[in-house]
This record gives sequence, structure tokens and C-alpha cells, in this order.
Amino acid sequence: MTGKTRYEIRLERKMRRIPFLIPFITIATGFTLFAGILICAYYFQEGLLWTFLPAGLMGHAFFIVVVHDGAHKSITRSKLDRYLMNLGCAVMLLPFYGEGFRKYHLIHHANTNSNVDPLWPSQKKQFYENYRWLYILCELVPLLYTGFLVFAQKKQSSELATKAKSPRINYYHIIWGSAISIGLIFWLQPPIYFLVGTLLTLNIFSTLRHWCEHLGYDRTKTSNTFWFPLGMGIGNHDTHHEHPHVSWFVLFLGLFKRKKDTRLWRTVFGVFFKKSFHHYEGH
Repeated sequence: MTGKTRYEIRLERKMRRIPFLIPFITIATGFTLFAGILICAYYFQEGLLWTFLPAGLMGHAFFIVVVHDGAHKSITRSKLDRYLMNLGCAVMLLPFYGEGFRKYHLIHHANTNSNVDPLWPSQKKQFYENYRWLYILCELVPLLYTGFLVFAQKKQSSELATKAKSPRINYYHIIWGSAISIGLIFWLQPPIYFLVGTLLTLNIFSTLRHWCEHLGYDRTKTSNTFWFPLGMGIGNHDTHHEHPHVSWFVLFLGLFKRKKDTRLWRTVFGVFFKKSFHHYEGH
């Protein structure tokens, strides 16, 4: 534990002494965000077609709170977190996403910015460095790079197996999650244009957040600390990488004490217009 992260570790330990406090805060926050998305869907059907925009932002926050923390066992610190993670994906009608996210995200944490970091494969890096606008265009397509990871990186499988600890995908969770998603589709009958708009917006926010996390001018860094709209503490990213088990709520509180390295608009400007704005390298 470093002095820089001592506050979050102390706070995490203190909050964990109160049984179910962090799980209650997380589940209540996730439920509130999901309810907000349903309200946006209702008003979309009433004619307010712009409501997919806040729905996408709340969906992005929902994934941080429930899916991301579930992947790290940061909710209950037990195997139950994997069920919560997959349940979160199921109610968001993406039942196949959770297991793949868990697998590749944990590899990312074990090999941040390295040549086997699945969030920055060599093909993606080449696009960014040589065809910046094509890279940006591809980033706007939801699940494009996720699909690339799952289906098109066969040649890297041996390298991942030897250099990266690779968690297994459990298809049992995908099956029961799919059953819940199908049931919700028949019950709620969500408007297809709302779903597409929400997914596109969610993907844009996820892309912007990743740029804020691991891109910048200083090549000696590995990640940034920053504010992000409904970022749910994930902007406290140096601390998150040093202590991935710390919950989103503690990261959010700790973010008030951290010096910010970058800003959203500074990052967007760098990606679009500065050749010297690079993805950080592994150290």
C-alpha cells in the first residue's frame, strides 16, 4: 500500500466492517440507474426521442457499478458477484457480454498496456497510430473490438496463455442470463430504436472513458486520474489499477482527494488532433 492510496484502503476496510453496506449501496445505485433507463424508455415512446442520450449515460454508469465491480468481486467479495455481474448484463439485454468482459478485463489488469493487453491489441494500436480517423470510426461501432477479441485473435491465443492469466468463460451464466433477457424483451417490449440509440450512446461514453484512462502525452505513465460524467469513481484510475478490489463507491469518494491528470475535452482534442497523444505503454 502506498501513501497515495492509503485513504481508499482505510475507507474500504472501515466500510466493509458494516455487513452488507457496500453491497447495499451498489445494488441500490444499480437499481436506481436501471429505473432511470426504464423511465427514459417510457418517455421515448411518448415522443421524447432524445431520451436515449441520458439512458446511454446511465447505462454506462450501470455497467461500472454492477458489471465492472462484479468482475472484480468488489461488491460482496464472494462468488455471488459473478451472478450479480451476469444479472446486470441480462437486464441490460446483453447476456453474452458479462463473461467475455470479465475474462478480458482481468487480463487487462494483469497486463496493462502490454503487448497482450486485450484492450489495446497490436491491430488497434496500428489503426490509432497510422489511421487515426478510421480508428475513431471503428470505436463508434458498439462491440466491434469486443467481437474482434473473441473471434479474430486466434493467433494470439498461445501468447495470451503463456503471458497472461486467462480466466475461463462459464457458458452456464450466459444461458440463464439469456433466458432472463428474452423474458424481459417479451414482457417490456422495448422500442428497438431506443435500444439501438442507448447502445450507441453507451458505447460512445465507454470509448471516451477509456481514452481518458490510458491515453496522454506523458509516456512514463500507465493511467490517468480524472472526472467523468457519471463516472462512478472509475476516474480514480491509478488507485483502481493498484487496488482493483476497491469498490466504485470508495473510488468515488477518494477521487475528491486526488489531483486530476487530464480532462475529458483535453483528451478528446488530443485523440482527434494531436499525433503526439499516445496510448500509454507497459512498464
